[in-house]
Amino acid sequence: MARPNNPAAAAAAFEASRRVKLSAGERPDQFDLAAVLSACARLGALASGTQVHCDAVKRGFSSGGFCAAALVNMYARCSRVGDARRVFVGIACPDAVCWTSMISGYHRARRYQEALSLISRMVTMGSSPDQVTCVTVISTLASLQRLEDATTLLKRMPAPSSVAWNAVISGYAQQSGSEHEVFGLYKDMKRQGQWPSRSTFASMLSAAANVTAFVEGQRVHGAAVRYGLDRNVFVGSSLINLYAKCGCIGEAMRVFDFSCGKNIVMWNAMLNGLVRNELQEEAIQMFRYMFRLGLEAGEFTFVGVLGACAYMGSHCLGRQVHCVTMKNCMDANLFVANATLDMYSKFGAIDDAKTIFNLIAYKDSVSWNALIVGLAHNEEEEEAIHMLKQMNLDRITPDEVSLATVINACSNIRATETGKQIHCLAVKYNICSNHAVGSSLIDLYSKHGDIDSSRKVLAQVDASSIVPINALIAGLVRNSTENEAIQLFQQLLRDGLKPSSFTFSSILSGCTGLFSSILCKQVHCYTLKSGLLNDDTSLGVSLIGIYLKSKMPEDANKLLIEVPDHKSLLEWTAIISGYAQNGYSSQSFLSFWRMRSYDVHLDEATFASILKACSEMTSLTDGKEIHGLIVKSGFDSYETASSSLIDMYSKCGDITSAFEAFKQVKNKQGVTLWNSMIVGFAKNGYAKEALLSFQKMQESQIKLDEITFLGVLIACAHAGFISEGRHYFESMSKVYGLMPRLDHYACFIDLLGRGGLLQEAQEVINQLPFRPDGVIWATYLAACRMHKDEERGEIAANKLAELEPQNSSTYVLLSSQHVVAGNWSEAKIAREAMREKGVTKFPGCNWITVGNKTSSFFVQDKKHPDSLSIYEKLDDLTRMMKKDDDVEDYDMLISA
Repeated sequence: MARPNNPAAAAAAFEASRRVKLSAGERPDQFDLAAVLSACARLGALASGTQVHCDAVKRGFSSGGFCAAALVNMYARCSRVGDARRVFVGIACPDAVCWTSMISGYHRARRYQEALSLISRMVTMGSSPDQVTCVTVISTLASLQRLEDATTLLKRMPAPSSVAWNAVISGYAQQSGSEHEVFGLYKDMKRQGQWPSRSTFASMLSAAANVTAFVEGQRVHGAAVRYGLDRNVFVGSSLINLYAKCGCIGEAMRVFDFSCGKNIVMWNAMLNGLVRNELQEEAIQMFRYMFRLGLEAGEFTFVGVLGACAYMGSHCLGRQVHCVTMKNCMDANLFVANATLDMYSKFGAIDDAKTIFNLIAYKDSVSWNALIVGLAHNEEEEEAIHMLKQMNLDRITPDEVSLATVINACSNIRATETGKQIHCLAVKYNICSNHAVGSSLIDLYSKHGDIDSSRKVLAQVDASSIVPINALIAGLVRNSTENEAIQLFQQLLRDGLKPSSFTFSSILSGCTGLFSSILCKQVHCYTLKSGLLNDDTSLGVSLIGIYLKSKMPEDANKLLIEVPDHKSLLEWTAIISGYAQNGYSSQSFLSFWRMRSYDVHLDEATFASILKACSEMTSLTDGKEIHGLIVKSGFDSYETASSSLIDMYSKCGDITSAFEAFKQVKNKQGVTLWNSMIVGFAKNGYAKEALLSFQKMQESQIKLDEITFLGVLIACAHAGFISEGRHYFESMSKVYGLMPRLDHYACFIDLLGRGGLLQEAQEVINQLPFRPDGVIWATYLAACRMHKDEERGEIAANKLAELEPQNSSTYVLLSSQHVVAGNWSEAKIAREAMREKGVTKFPGCNWITVGNKTSSFFVQDKKHPDSLSIYEKLDDLTRMMKKDDDVEDYDMLISA
């Protein structure tokens, strides 16, 4: 009987055969029925197979050996394992073919344990497994990841076929960490004289791609050429995947171009290879070319193209591709729908993402994860947490992606208690040992200050990854336990783990004091030796930052010259910011103009950094020049740039220009923008305007934060609004749920101190929820000096001296207090105590800009080229001061 090509043909062939036999006076026998059932099995023609089953029952052939085996095979191949089992149970003595068909049915349905149980029963009943049965058993064992058992069975077979070898090789290729076993099995296969097939090469190439074993992959490629399979579509697709994963996109293109009869699988492999190698535009061009050729795009085609659109950030193009998926009726496909959902999430189009999510009929974990990740990345953390709860209610088991994302969301909004509940969920699903989940938990607890819990989480995480250790190092640094962070770093080196760039960046961020310069040099040497410094620009930037923080600008400049990528915006921004934050504002300007000479496109962060340098130098002229560049670049309506402009103008005393910059922003929804304006008004003495801005901010329903209240308290302190300041301070925790920080308490004490309420200020200090630091006592000491309260001032000064014995401002403030009170002898004692302890006062510095030149002056500075004429003028001024009768003791005043 000829093999039919479709279910209808199978039924027609059977009917034609039946009629011929009837015309000849014969009836179809069990062999005819078995042949038709085999055809139905191959074609998945369940309806036709069921009709033949009915005919076999009528004729009494259903329990015969040939028909019964064919029925079991047909139902099993048509995914009706239950029906196949019912037929199989009715067979008194099933033969090897029947056993194999039933076992294959269980294997195909992924009911592997039932397949193995049936194999055991087969052996118990005395039936000997044949070659096909053994191959099925090997495939089942491989699917259960019992690869050693599969290999043992393979080696026990007298003459295993290439199919059996391929089953084991494929199993190892699919198991992570076992890829290198594949190449050993291939050598064993060749030694036994077996001819490798396209499946063999595909599995080996897949294994090589998984571990990016480029050299091994090239050897397999050479073997495929020798066996004449290199132009096979199946092998070709695997070769493209290998070269794409190894970053050799040129080699992948050559394989693609020389392959014969390219099908959609090969096109998809090439398209996804381009996407993986960040050649998104080329991937889009290939997609368009596929359409011009009339190729029918499948689900994997659209998944790749949608991923390319997401990577490019092209919202318009992404929508067009989405329309094409709808036109091709592919938008309902789960893979395509998930990719579309992920794309909109990455665009920040959360409403569109939610719409796609709601349209997916049968959501899987990928669907939920895509939306949860999108919500979290778009700062909708609370909704991300809610979606995890809904996911759990819908009985979709959360995986490491969903749990790690939501734990990070809890960490970002300080929802520690919710994070602990999710930790319990991770324990329930046995995911705590996962690196991503463990790292997120460590970050959650460390941000809450619970370092002990962070340590316990690390002890439960698989120790083979550096990621959770990095998280704990960062947490230790964040909680000011730098010494333990250094010890953990040393331990990971002893354990043979290779530190990453993030490890070093975390360690460097915690460097303080004299030790920072030593550690910085050690890290510099290690990263040079290991090659990390050349591979990661951000690490070089971190090192430059620490050199600047350690007051080693020469080393920072040398390292800056060595950094290879002078076109990196991140590098320049970090360097400009590093100079500005560490008192090297002039160097910050030089770096900015040097960056401009390399034609690097500026962004908001760069402008914010250079404006900080303008603020530090109170250089209004330079600030206005930068303002012009911001307007020219189109960033004048952006929140970060506008906030930095407001801050710069405020610190330069030009509050009118600061307010004009504030008014220029159309969309005033950012809290940073309002905070900058409130603080600017407050520090320039415009308390009423600051409080009015605060009121308008509340009316605009902008979420207040700690900085907002800091600005309000500064305004109240400078204006003497004691009752208002007390009200705002108390409302922080009671109304807005914001716990006052150290700087809030310092402002509140300053407010009370300026109002003469020194006793109340003292009570606030005594009731602080944490130990008062130098800022608190310095603020209180300044208030005591203002109101000439020597007794309380002495107490504050002693406390300050205990905390910061080498801080010159303590002795200067105390001496000034005695001078104000007219107690010159005590002022002299304070100055002598300062000299006895070897405390030196950091020299004062002023600067003046004449034309385009800025000149800086330090105390007793003689480096200026016009120093002689400057000191002559200073002597004239000094003589004039000495003649003034209001100055009783000039020498003592100078020393103060």
